Amino acid sequence: MRAEDTSPPAFWERQLDRHSFVPLYYQLQESLKQQIESGVWSAGVQLPSEPELARRFRVSRVVVRQALAILEDDRQIVRIRGRGTFVAQPKLDYRAGGLSRLLVTPRGPDVAVQVLDKRTVKVERSISEALGARADKDVARLTTLLSLRGVPLAISYSFFHRAEVSWLLGAAHVGRSLPSDLMLAQHGVELERSRLSIETSQCGQFEADRFAIPHRSAVFLVLCTEYRRTADGTEPFEVARVEYRGDIMQFRLEVSPTGTDALSATWTFNEGVEALVGAQP
Repeated sequence: MRAEDTSPPAFWERQLDRHSFVPLYYQLQESLKQQIESGVWSAGVQLPSEPELARRFRVSRVVVRQALAILEDDRQIVRIRGRGTFVAQPKLDYRAGGLSRLLVTPRGPDVAVQVLDKRTVKVERSISEALGARADKDVARLTTLLSLRGVPLAISYSFFHRAEVSWLLGAAHVGRSLPSDLMLAQHGVELERSRLSIETSQCGQFEADRFAIPHRSAVFLVLCTEYRRTADGTEPFEVARVEYRGDIMQFRLEVSPTGTDALSATWTFNEGVEALVGAQP
């Protein structure tokens, strides 16, 4: 499918300021990027050819090639020899955190959250205190494996007040994936903030077997408490220990000037994931 063009010629010309100190190729890639990220050109759509873009924006093909090179480096587009240039599949970015963070929105067909274990347990004091549960109180523990297109990415050991997640336990069947449309909002849960720490560690044999990587390989260890919104403020909803693969993943911090999420951590992929997952339009 090709990108449709219903805009008048003057629209394209207005995208570039020829009196600016910002190079034309950079302005062009910003304009194309905005078209992609706003959904005007969706994933898999074929972009106009280099000559056509040069004509529309009244620039040279050299400028077009420079702009497309930036977008390709940023994984916004995929160029396939003999076929053309396509909008890449959107980057998979998630807030770092527990299982509940994955249930804020629906998961796409490429994303699976498989249940490895489900049980009621007595937990150590540090977990019960973080969860706000009595030390002698049984809590629900779910062990899940997050995968993208069959590639395992993270294992989460999540602890909840059992009475608060009967709906989750009912949907969790060991050996199967959680329904892709299962969301917190359907059950009156709204996450507000997280408390987490991120450190490097080494995976044990259990995690290594499921990640299909050598024992004691590097992982990112995230310890977190997820808080839900209540009428009186917030309260702990989940305490989790999550191990993310260190060979294909990276973390970044995002700072917001306002709001409760003044500092948040998200994960994405480094270049090593391409060999495992691929990036076809």
